[in-house]
Amino acid sequence: MLLPKLTRITLIYGLLIVGSLIFTFPFVWMAATSMKVDRELFTDRELRVSPIPPRPRQRSPYVDDAYFPRSEDKRAHRLAGEIEKLVHAAKYPFSADFSRADAEREVAYGLYKRMAARIPKKIWEGPLPALREALEKEITAASIAETFDSVQRRLSLRMMLARSTSLREEEIGKGMPFSKRLENQTPRVARLTDCFEKEQAFAGVSYDFTRGDKFVLSKTVSLGFAAEELQRLQLYLRPDDSWHELWLTLESNGRIFRARRAVPLANMDWMCVTWQQPGPEDNTLNIKTWILLDRVKHATSAITDPRQIKVTLEFRKSTPTVAWMDKIKMNYDRVLDQIPFWRYIRVSIFLVFANILLAVIVSSLVAYAFARLQWPGRDFAFLLLLATMMIPGQVTMIPHFLIWKNIGAYNTLTPLWLGAAFGNAFFIFLLRQTLKGIPRDLEDAARIDGCGYLRVYWHIMLPLIKPSLAAIAIFTFMGTWNDFMGPLIYISDQRLYPLAFGIYAFSVQVGNNPALMMAASLLMTLPVIVIFFLAQRYFIQGITLTGMKG
Repeated sequence: MLLPKLTRITLIYGLLIVGSLIFTFPFVWMAATSMKVDRELFTDRELRVSPIPPRPRQRSPYVDDAYFPRSEDKRAHRLAGEIEKLVHAAKYPFSADFSRADAEREVAYGLYKRMAARIPKKIWEGPLPALREALEKEITAASIAETFDSVQRRLSLRMMLARSTSLREEEIGKGMPFSKRLENQTPRVARLTDCFEKEQAFAGVSYDFTRGDKFVLSKTVSLGFAAEELQRLQLYLRPDDSWHELWLTLESNGRIFRARRAVPLANMDWMCVTWQQPGPEDNTLNIKTWILLDRVKHATSAITDPRQIKVTLEFRKSTPTVAWMDKIKMNYDRVLDQIPFWRYIRVSIFLVFANILLAVIVSSLVAYAFARLQWPGRDFAFLLLLATMMIPGQVTMIPHFLIWKNIGAYNTLTPLWLGAAFGNAFFIFLLRQTLKGIPRDLEDAARIDGCGYLRVYWHIMLPLIKPSLAAIAIFTFMGTWNDFMGPLIYISDQRLYPLAFGIYAFSVQVGNNPALMMAASLLMTLPVIVIFFLAQRYFIQGITLTGMKG
């Protein structure tokens, strides 16, 4: 008997573990997607759950040897070798900043994937001589250049703009070569060269972090307006996907300002980074795409000219741990910057507390009247109450809206919390079943001691039904926290959005970016998970004790 019992226990626990993993997978997917960058989402490569590990590079420019995946198939490996020979024979003029051997190898893997889609399957899977002839026709200087462009990584800088509060813009170093617009303070670690690519000029940055942990570029400029009027700085750059960090320091009028956080050199597309001092725009509901500059206390600058500023860009070497931390929090920083997250949180918390308080008090009072008091028509009224549970919410949606609108509550939070003051049929039924299970002797003893109906309710009944009240509080919290339809119907002012509806508005603004949406959704889901785990004992008790006698 011991073995079958052990087998049964093992089977039960095994099924529980498997079920837990299945239900946990969406949450794991959400968390993993929130840490991905755009190129991991919008790709034609096979989908993967985990994010690609960031790889800080010691030197740049470099050829990315992880962009095109390797195939374990022997024929694929052999064909990639043949394509590499053809690329080598083409004598394509790769830049001297890149290793020619690395460039030819990675271009070969890229061309292999491209040719597999272009060459007819009959020739691709046929004899090698015929395939080699087809490859020679397809592999041209243009195809090599296009493929190499996807694997070359170079930190590139273009113009930097200074904008005043009156919207006047000045390009720092305008008219000078891009490589001369910023002064290199660490020539041993980095150097700047003028580059030209796709009819676009820029400064290419070559660095070697084996010679130092950072390199610094700075520039002192005189503006056409007062430094006090400076609103923001904008830098156009193309990262090299090295995950090193860019920090900015601004000096003006004897003061020093530093960026609140770093810009990780992630991805490899041109982007605009904006830094801005705190101002009225920080309190608006608009999408915020800038990084705030905080004043360094007890620090003075030598820049005292009222029209002069000094800009310092500091590129710091990242370790794998720092790179992982930057990748994990990058999308969360964007979410917290681009939406008034804490305002949405405050609105949601107010609605949660108001709904829970009203639902618990009103539902328990009504349930007490149904369960413990005798009055004419009680049973009929209770059946009528249960019948309302069969009416779909969609049927009463329009009448509810018209009622709230006619009493002047449209575009206010009132319809989202005051409705709880009229009770909830399911909660009343749940509490009535619990209250009916409480022995009459407790109530009679309280009556002998002189307690009235309300004192019996408050001092005797409520303490005995705490688990059920906790279950109702959890149900109300989840329903209010996740409520989307209510704000959609009654709210038009963004200042009144709760979190669930605010995230929807955010998804529209960012074009349904999956990574940002997963990050925002995870921030919204965490409180629900934490509260459920903290209160699950009361939740289970409240459900299991319903209807028990004795």
